[in-house]
Amino acid sequence: MEPLKRKYRFSSFEDAIAFIDRVAPIFSRENHHPQITNFYNTVEFSYYTTSANNAVTELDHKIANEVETIYQTLNPQS
Repeated sequence: MEPLKRKYRFSSFEDAIAFIDRVAPIFSRENHHPQITNFYNTVEFSYYTTSANNAVTELDHKIANEVETIYQTLNPQS
């Protein structure tokens, strides 16, 4: 099964890293950690649950939506 992927663009590398830092507590709180890829000003999260045979679960969707809400708050024009 394919992971749930979300990709975000920022104006700089520093902004991309700051976003990762901002949403990291969500992953720790839920004890559920996506694969994170950062290349310059782009961050991509791949969500899946290893204990569910790498399937995408409701928790993956919940966390992805919470991260999306934070991104939209920081970048309302997106």
